[in-house]
Amino acid sequence: MSRDAVLLAGMQHAAGVIAARRRGDLDGATALLRAFTDDADCAHAFLLLTELALTIVAEETGQDLQTVVREVSLRIAALAAAVD
Repeated sequence: MSRDAVLLAGMQHAAGVIAARRRGDLDGATALLRAFTDDADCAHAFLLLTELALTIVAEETGQDLQTVVREVSLRIAALAAAVD
């Protein structure tokens, strides 16, 4: 399997993890996470999936990617402040 194919499969697994968590299937999410044989591949798959998701949001809202990323960062900061 080519490196690109491995990354695309990893992105599919990452999307599956998110979908499983969203529907409350924590065992399924855990099983999908365990399917990653390498932590670096797992991290790279989630990074690429995040970039794709942010790009889709930017395209669908008509905002530039930097604006979407800034908005996400502000929301993360607000969540962090609420935890402290």
